[in-house]
Amino acid sequence: MQPITVAIADEDAGRRARFELALQREQSVRVLTNVSTSERGVTRNRRREARTNMTVIDDMVARTRRLGPRILLANLKQCAEADGAMLESLRRECPDTLVVLLADKSDQQEEQIMQALAKGARGYLDFGVDPIVISKAAQVIDRGEIWVPRKMLGKIMDQVMQWRH
Repeated sequence: MQPITVAIADEDAGRRARFELALQREQSVRVLTNVSTSERGVTRNRRREARTNMTVIDDMVARTRRLGPRILLANLKQCAEADGAMLESLRRECPDTLVVLLADKSDQQEEQIMQALAKGARGYLDFGVDPIVISKAAQVIDRGEIWVPRKMLGKIMDQVMQWRH
């Protein structure tokens, strides 16, 4: 069985390292952000740096396309900027990559999460999630399911019903 490939896009290096460490412990997951590149002189840190001649969205899409992860764990703040343009670009340019948002539990972000789900995100994880849950979420999403708290399912269904009318 092929491992699920996961990349993490989060500006918080400590949080990103914590998620990477949790995922590296799983045999069913391969973390792509720690993969050394064969490109001449390009270090692991260089792969994470933004390119100055690109927009943040273009840079994220280019790196995601180059790495080709099955799952991209992406900070909600980055994805929600510019009215969700990053999610739309990722969905269009990297259709095989499934985006999972990283967010906090605040009610203020709930509306942004709902909008991101409507634009193609496959779920979200809280920043403080137990490390074992990260791997489980990756496996569930890889199977084509979504990862959201049960209380949010009711709100998603309410939204679907509103769209029908």
